[in-house]
Order: sequence, then C-alpha cells, then structure tokens
Amino acid sequence: MTLTALDYAKKAEQLCALPDVYLRLKEILDDEHASLDDIANVIMLDPALTTSLLKLANSAFFNFPREIDSISRALMVLGIKEVNNLINAYGTTKAFAKVNANIIDMDRFWEVSVDCALMCKYFAIKHNVEGCDGIFLSGLLHNVGTLAMIQSEDKKVVYCENYDSEETPWQRQEDVFGFTFADVSAELLRLWQLPDHIIKPIKEYHQAYAQELSPASSLLYITSRLALINSHPGMYSKKNFLGKHLMYDLGITMDDINEAIDFCNAEGLAILSALKLKN
Repeated sequence: MTLTALDYAKKAEQLCALPDVYLRLKEILDDEHASLDDIANVIMLDPALTTSLLKLANSAFFNFPREIDSISRALMVLGIKEVNNLINAYGTTKAFAKVNANIIDMDRFWEVSVDCALMCKYFAIKHNVEGCDGIFLSGLLHNVGTLAMIQSEDKKVVYCENYDSEETPWQRQEDVFGFTFADVSAELLRLWQLPDHIIKPIKEYHQAYAQELSPASSLLYITSRLALINSHPGMYSKKNFLGKHLMYDLGITMDDINEAIDFCNAEGLAILSALKLKN
C-alpha cells in the first residue's frame, strides 16, 4: 500500500513528542480568560524555554532599544501573539531533538530553516506583505517533514538530500514518494494543532510559481529557494530560481535579495543558538 503524507505525519507524531511545558502553555494560550501572569508563570517553570525566549526577544529579530530582562516584560512588549509564535518555534523544534543526526547534515538543515524564516520576516516587514503574521514560523517549519520522514524512510531521505544543480530536493521527493516533504510538514503541524495561517503557506508554496496564491505562499516560495541558494553557493542561479513574476508581485528587487541574505547571515547564528539547534 502506498503511504500518503498524512500517514507519515501520523507515524512521526507517535515518535516525536512535544514538550510537556509546550502542551501546558498551549492550553493556557487557548484560554480566553488566561492572564499574562498565568502565561509567564508556566514559562518560568522551564529554564530552557525561559532562556530561549529571552534570547529571541533580545535578538535583532525584534531590535528593541532596551533589554528585555523578564518573561513578564517580553509578554508586555512583544504581545501574546509574538510570544505564542516563539513558544511554537521552541516546542515544535524540540520535538525533533532525538532524530538520528547521522542521516542528514542537521546543522545545514536547521541553518536553511532559520535562513528561510529570517528572510520571510525580513521581506514581510520591509514590503508590508499581507497575511504574514505567522510567516517566520512557516519559514522555520516548512521542511520539518524531512525529519518526520527520517523516522520511517531514512535511506530514501538520504537519496532525496543528494540533489545537485540539475534538480531540486523537491523534485526528488516527488519522484520517490509522490509528494514533497513540505506536505508532510503541513500534515504534522495540523496534527499538532498549529494555526492554519502558519500551515497554509507550507502546504501551498510549491504551487506558487504556477498558480495565483496568497502573498504568504508566494513569499515562502521565494525564501525557501533563496535559503537553499545560500546554503549551496554557486549551485543555483538567483535569476532563474526564485520566480521573477513572484518577486515583481511582492515588490522584491535583487538588491532586496542581497540585503536579506546579509541579514540572515548576520543574525542566523543568534536564532540557532537561542533555539539550541546548532550541534
């Protein structure tokens, strides 16, 4: 029987456990009557989560002029929505902490994911792209389906990762499985009940070149490819790989592209460190 993206996501859900503190926080954040103190008190029960959130809050990602030195202040300054996004980033990335790091280059995997996330946020702010409240998370998690697939199909995943300039990893994934690992990402995040505005761009972005989709999906199409270019200098051409008509629709120029790459190269290590994604 041919397995679907959802089948693989269900397998991964059983093997990749979300942290207990994340599940507790999700309950509180979904409660309309929860106070900022309720949220802060649960976060502070987990020193690793507290440290990660404060590092992220004080990074150039937010660029606040004064240091954010407590979770209570982070909640007041950033707002519940942004803190919720950071909690989702922490919880979902921690679920893959026990993935076999010998199957693929995990450092490169997370570098590409963080680059994609940073460039999503960079372009969304610079060009005021509509519907991009969760685009940082969409960028960060767009390819976690790869880690889900490692649980069941490690040899096939290795083959898919050995792409070259004549093809893309997504083409290999389609050839081998009949779907891309982004489809598995979307299904797994849906099982974990992340918001639809985070999942939808992940589900759609591979179709953005040929279809008229949301600005968020088009942006993720561009940044996912740009992150791949940044991780493999010289393998792909920016002019032919990013989708000129999508860049035009979003108002993104080649100067913007170069600025975004500089930004993620400068700030990527801080995000990797805050989320403890770098081996």
